[in-house]
Amino acid sequence: MTKIKTFWINTVDQYCSGIKTVTNETTRMIRTTKSKLSPWNVQLKARRKVLTKAEETTIPRPTVPEFADVVIIGGGSAGCNALYHLAKLGTNAILLEKSKLTSGTTWHTAGMFWRLRPNDVDIQLLDGTLRTIKQLEEETGENPGFIQNGGLFIAHNETRMNEYKRLVTAGKYFGIEAHVLTPEETKKLYPFIDEKSFTGAIYSPQDGTIDPSILVDALTKSAKGLGSKVIENCPVHKIITQENDCSWKSVTGVETPYGTIRTKCVLNAAGVWAGSLAKLAGVNIPLIPMKHAYVVSEPIEGVQGLPNIRDHDGSLYIKVQGSSLQIGGYEPNPIILKSVPRDFSFGLYELDWTVFNTHVNAMVELVPKLKTTGIKSTVCGPESFTPDHKPLMGEDPKLSGFFYSCGYNSAGMMYGGGCGEQIASWIINGRPEKHMFSYDVRRFTSDQVRDSVWANERSHEAYAKNYSTVFPHDSPLSGRNFKKDVFHNLLIKNGAVMEEAQGWERPGWYQPGKITLIPPYDYYGAYGSPKNKRNDYAEILKKDYTFDFPEHHDVIGSEALSCRNKAALFDLSYFGKYYLCGAQSQEAANYLFTANVDREVNRTVYTCALNKHGGVEADCTVTSIEAGSGGVADPIFQRKAFYIVAGGMSSYHTFAHLHRVIRKKGFEATIHDATETMGILSIQGPNSRYILEEITDKDFSDKEFPFSTSKIIDVKGCLVRAFRLSFVGELGYELHIPSQSCEKVFNSLMEAGKEHGLKLAGFRAMYSLSCEKGYHLWNSDLRIDDNPIEAGLGFVCRRYGDYNGKKAVNNLRVNGVKRKLVHFHLKDKNTPLWGLEAIYRDDKLVGYLRRAEYSYVYSNSIGQGYITHPLGENVTKNFIESGKYEIESMGKRYPARAYLHSPFDPENKRLQGNYN
Repeated sequence: MTKIKTFWINTVDQYCSGIKTVTNETTRMIRTTKSKLSPWNVQLKARRKVLTKAEETTIPRPTVPEFADVVIIGGGSAGCNALYHLAKLGTNAILLEKSKLTSGTTWHTAGMFWRLRPNDVDIQLLDGTLRTIKQLEEETGENPGFIQNGGLFIAHNETRMNEYKRLVTAGKYFGIEAHVLTPEETKKLYPFIDEKSFTGAIYSPQDGTIDPSILVDALTKSAKGLGSKVIENCPVHKIITQENDCSWKSVTGVETPYGTIRTKCVLNAAGVWAGSLAKLAGVNIPLIPMKHAYVVSEPIEGVQGLPNIRDHDGSLYIKVQGSSLQIGGYEPNPIILKSVPRDFSFGLYELDWTVFNTHVNAMVELVPKLKTTGIKSTVCGPESFTPDHKPLMGEDPKLSGFFYSCGYNSAGMMYGGGCGEQIASWIINGRPEKHMFSYDVRRFTSDQVRDSVWANERSHEAYAKNYSTVFPHDSPLSGRNFKKDVFHNLLIKNGAVMEEAQGWERPGWYQPGKITLIPPYDYYGAYGSPKNKRNDYAEILKKDYTFDFPEHHDVIGSEALSCRNKAALFDLSYFGKYYLCGAQSQEAANYLFTANVDREVNRTVYTCALNKHGGVEADCTVTSIEAGSGGVADPIFQRKAFYIVAGGMSSYHTFAHLHRVIRKKGFEATIHDATETMGILSIQGPNSRYILEEITDKDFSDKEFPFSTSKIIDVKGCLVRAFRLSFVGELGYELHIPSQSCEKVFNSLMEAGKEHGLKLAGFRAMYSLSCEKGYHLWNSDLRIDDNPIEAGLGFVCRRYGDYNGKKAVNNLRVNGVKRKLVHFHLKDKNTPLWGLEAIYRDDKLVGYLRRAEYSYVYSNSIGQGYITHPLGENVTKNFIESGKYEIESMGKRYPARAYLHSPFDPENKRLQGNYN
């Protein structure tokens, strides 16, 4: 075995002024570069010199314990942060690293830290990282590697500037200082910038850089001081599992060359090797390794202490590194790796200038000094990327005790502390404290994680678009048509413009008379792929690339108003459909759900499913059903059964949660997934009853078919399970149709609906209508960090009997709430809202919008958000109704009305079919 001796050149205040030689214990050589930048319009080439020296060494044989509460595999940022936070919770945790700490991808990371993100959970996780750094400094008395030199976001057009203004507004509730700057003001902060090359900027003084080696050293030092262990040079050869009842598997240990460690919990923090480690355990994750690079300039006098730069429009970042500048970004043609060798330790690849040259124009236009500055070194290493550019975290839904904290998309230093807190809570307490759905591995279905083509396409696009403007209604071009329901082709012929949700195609809105197909992914013309000559879908998406109302705003409005005034037909087929059966199905349902589900046959109940902390893991409908004829809509089963329907975006999460609780509690019950065996058509509006009565001989009167009930009906010779339900606050029905009968039922409805004004409507209209009514949308204004009492859903939480999370619900019932969901209407008629806008009450910041839509009935923007009391007191009805409210959007405040409940049809007369 060889040992590569290498050295870092460091400065006192800014780490790593240049790489002359790098790292210890490697089987690959590190190369560094010294070259001059040619003029920006000339292709760059570089010559490399090898500055390494090898010598023989003997590695001591590691000693592994026989047992551990948690075994963490991977000694990078993710693993060490998890170890630290688990240690603080008193856990007997050990970390196994196949080589040396940071030797995978952590050691060469840029380590930049940005405070502003277009997502509230991201912002809270970044708070967690800063909190971790502060704790480490207090514990060790030393700075754990954080340099707060601030950050600049550069905008080259007004649309990007509007996005930045949204970020500034979003950060206000979380106490993030940020300033909107003119180009001239920006130049005063960063003298090397060309103020004529951009439109404007924002400055965040709390941004900075994290030194990976210093931070990891501090984390492991503190963790070991609390009793945790770190074992280097200890690869894992096998994840030991056992099969339990119902073919459910769980972790029982790990096997190393130096012995077996018994454990019930393994954390996969193996970075670019996390996919291989998952396969070792018999499961799959959608993680794609790619090469990611930056270059380091020769020293430039005067750059020390300047803020870092993110030029999103140039897909570029510039980081101060001692007296040099580090430049990198995201290319349209990154080099995708099939795998990374297991022995790739402290290793780098040769930089491919044909890939990296895409950044040259942008960097010299923004900072002209770089045009005549040499490049001292290049760093090109492997990084792990995911289909939505978010990490993979949480417990594998198919392997109990196997957790993930990986796939950080080159942002592991930035998110490491916050995610370390959450994964520690996830492991010890069963669930994280924050709403981590966007990070939870269960956001991907089992079909998605198994499909390498889908993961490759989607991860490429997420990488290439990482710096693109985040528009509320953007959709991917990659991985499309992955799942199509039985109505898909019929809806396309009727003008559907599709959206993607959890792999499914669903109708967003309709262009009657036009057909919009989604072509195969062309990788934006990279890798020799011929670029699609015609992509009507991509052109339509561009119409949504705005923070104003899109040009099809009124088209969506016509769908919504048709539902309110006549009738609309929605395709909800991608919703999750499950049967809960077994000897203890009633006992399981009683514990799983907050509402009273011990009801008469065919009674449908809206309910929540909570975790033990009272957070809402799902909201769904549950119907008690009797054994039928054996069809998918009326199956045969013994004893009692329940039919459960959950929203499509969260359906797999819902299924995994219910399955996990049943297994943990040991109920003699099982859940069967029927999602792909049936389609769902939801017909809503004043005329919906008339239309259904034309295609079936069933009586749809209030007496024979009351609200919130179900029955099996015959539609043109097809057996269908019908529900009288509404997600939009109208008289309405859902038809759950066996796949083979879907086209016939659809055609019958469309024909019967012609004389009643029936219009096809998409999810854009449906979400507007549901928000207008004040209904909830899970993952938006209802999440796992929300209690039903806070969300105004106390009415679905029964006071008798036990259910999961009831203690937390009762606590808020008795003691009151510190925050409450409130419904808002903007008084201004012409301003759109998109979510994350700040909420002011009597000129004091009290919250932010979780969800925003446009009300076509009231002709103004609406939204829902949780508000708090400025003095930390309980939020009461009087407090909500007595204040004067404003909503801040892009730096400007607008007067708003606040409602504890939506003012639309407060007595629910429309649900009962009363339109008088």
